[in-house]
Amino acid sequence: MRRMLIGLVALTLLTAGCKDKINIENLSLSLLVGIDLDEENNLIFSTSSPVFSQEAKIKEEEYTSPATTLRKSRDEDDKTFMALTTGGKTQVLLIGKRVTQHKGWFKLLEPYLRDPKNTLNGRIVMVDGPAYEILQYTPKDKPRLPLYVSELIDTAYSRNVSVKATLQDLRRVTYEKGMTASVTEMRKDGRLFVSGTALFDEEGRYKFTIGSDENRLLRILQHETKGEFLFTYKASDQPNGEVFPENAYSFSAEDISVKTKTGYANNKFKFDIGVKMRVTLRERLFPLDVRKEESKLERDIEQQLEKRFDRLIAKIQKAKIDPIGLGLYARAYEYDKWKPVQDRWGEALSMADVNVKVKVTIAGMGTTK
Repeated sequence: MRRMLIGLVALTLLTAGCKDKINIENLSLSLLVGIDLDEENNLIFSTSSPVFSQEAKIKEEEYTSPATTLRKSRDEDDKTFMALTTGGKTQVLLIGKRVTQHKGWFKLLEPYLRDPKNTLNGRIVMVDGPAYEILQYTPKDKPRLPLYVSELIDTAYSRNVSVKATLQDLRRVTYEKGMTASVTEMRKDGRLFVSGTALFDEEGRYKFTIGSDENRLLRILQHETKGEFLFTYKASDQPNGEVFPENAYSFSAEDISVKTKTGYANNKFKFDIGVKMRVTLRERLFPLDVRKEESKLERDIEQQLEKRFDRLIAKIQKAKIDPIGLGLYARAYEYDKWKPVQDRWGEALSMADVNVKVKVTIAGMGTTK
């Protein structure tokens, strides 16, 4: 009797989750979702879902329709899709640039935040152009579009060409007063490519885009030093060359250490950021005995990096945003000074002193002497 009771309990537990099961053939998985504004500021929603039918020649189903909200757009999808639409497997949320130029666009993603059947792990991408154009893209030499777009973002992130922000990340930063949002930016120009990182202000409006080199600097300032950090510069004391860039050199930064010190004086915040890194030369197009003159090249790399850090910080301060997260340090170490300006932190940061000092050690010069 005891074994029989245990068996009945086990069967009950196994069958409890089958009550509302739906076969995958009866589901329309919204793997890609796009949100746009037309020229009259009407919302346009797009959805791309895989087709599981063996008879279908086209394996992706795409539909674009106007609607008042994202949840309402699902009703429009269900009028034409052969299966029930669900957002539980969404891989990428593509937001058109026109949408991000208006404050408060994040509230459009409310169904993903409120409905537990939807995912919070979808990647957020700002599209430099209409988002629906990407959903309509049908390359013959690439895998399924959702897989292609997801891997494109992940590869760019691993190379530090761009950041990678999920819906969960965006929600956290949106309610965080000490940091502003940054997401992947993508563009379609005959083909798809990651064009950089889009930066936003405290109200969620798009401000400007940084490219791959500046994104690597941003990641270092954020203390995010995983992945590949490859830089190419021109030596300041070498001739340019008539045809080829004879003064160019490339290096990869490794073992990056970042320390941020926070202070307050003369009615403004002060941040001293120290960056230490070991570098390995990947190419050098001019003659140099690295063993004898390594300190000369180290100083050149330090000066080049500091100059670019300063330019990036100046752009950030001018835009009155904080994708670095310096507000987190201000709150942690200077809370009494932070509290009065927490609701206008971008303005406070624009008047702060932010200094970056770089210390470089050449750890390797490659296999060529």
